[in-house]
Amino acid sequence: MAIDSFMSKLSVSQVKLLSTASVAGLSSTAINALASDRIAALSSGQLAVVTTDAIAGLDTAKIAAFSSSALAGLTAAQLGAITNGITNFEESQLKALKTDIIAGLAEADITALATADKLDALTTTQIAVLTGDKFSTDAIIDLTTAQASKLTATQVTALTSDAAAALTSDQLDVLTTAAIAALETADVAALFNGAGSAKLAALDAKQIAALGSDITELDSVGGGALSAVHVGGLTTAQLGALTSDEMAGWTATQINAIGSKQITSLAIGELTSTQQNLLTSTQVSGLTSTQIGAVTSDAFGAWSTDNLAAISSTAIAGLTTDQAATLASADVNALNLKALTALSTANVAALTTDAIAGLGSAQIKALTTAQIVALTTDQVAALGTDQIAALSSAQVTALESGDIALFSTAEVAAISTAAIGAISSDDYLTLTNDQLDAISSDQVAALKDNVNWVIAAYNDTTVS
Repeated sequence: MAIDSFMSKLSVSQVKLLSTASVAGLSSTAINALASDRIAALSSGQLAVVTTDAIAGLDTAKIAAFSSSALAGLTAAQLGAITNGITNFEESQLKALKTDIIAGLAEADITALATADKLDALTTTQIAVLTGDKFSTDAIIDLTTAQASKLTATQVTALTSDAAAALTSDQLDVLTTAAIAALETADVAALFNGAGSAKLAALDAKQIAALGSDITELDSVGGGALSAVHVGGLTTAQLGALTSDEMAGWTATQINAIGSKQITSLAIGELTSTQQNLLTSTQVSGLTSTQIGAVTSDAFGAWSTDNLAAISSTAIAGLTTDQAATLASADVNALNLKALTALSTANVAALTTDAIAGLGSAQIKALTTAQIVALTTDQVAALGTDQIAALSSAQVTALESGDIALFSTAEVAAISTAAIGAISSDDYLTLTNDQLDAISSDQVAALKDNVNWVIAAYNDTTVS
């Protein structure tokens, strides 16, 4: 007992003078005999040699008396000997603990700090040395944004699914793109679907891009919560991987946020007809032939003339006959000449007579001979005088036998002098006297040697 009584009489300055050898030999009762202000005088070197038994004998007040500088000497064994462990320390003491001490803490220790509202005392450097599996749900929730910003990809990958799902919007906001990319696939679904979709608002475009292929884990609620900024930040791989599930709730604002560099990767067939009809002419101009072919007939038929005019000559190759059949006269009239001449013969034949009647003179002139051949009898009959007048000699030659006979007298008179000679002798024989009478003097003059064909047609007894 003599040493205990002696220890209780030491002054602060005397305690500071104790050698580490002397301190190392002190019993639990001897150390415990020191008053709190004497305990506070211990240096890191002195504290480092205090036995675990002696540490275990200290009460809470004396543990709280350790100076921040002394705690730099605390060992893991000593910490383990303290009743209730790390939660006995005040915030300033916690900050002073060496990183190797922090790294050795168990999940229970970290959770206990969170429960005691002391976890926020750890520095970002200390947080960085903890493995991800040390963070329970309570610990994650208690992390400050400064601490969360230091979570590494390795730590995030090691989080339990419950802990990952507990990340708050404020914490997600400060996670690095590497940390976001480290989220497990299941974690993305747990974090951002359902009620968690509101957390997506915390992410910026770069973080959304960092989700990679896991973006497809979003459900209709999560996908619908993507902002226009998010959509604009999607990589082409991400956008191309999205299905109707993720895009089910997309509005015009979201769809119109798809940029020109992204649009070719859009799985347009995954959009509803209503959504497809929200595409702008700028976006339509970037669509591929495959994408055009994936547009529903309902959506295609509802596209504005601006959208139709924006279809490129390469993309229109993907047009289906069902889509072509939806085009009205104004729609066909809106097609640019390159796109019009790129229409397949099957699509030309699928156009309604109303659509054919809507072709302008320049468009008629632009039609290829193959497209002229593809015109049905009803389509030829639907041509007007201005359209007939625009036909070239090559196009007239391409008309099938019997097509000229479908022309009205006004239309026969509208055939250009350049094209009148392209009518075959057989076709003249199909014309009635009224149609032959409609041939003008200028047209007769243009016939030159072929004028005999007209005379033969008059003399043919089969012509009425």
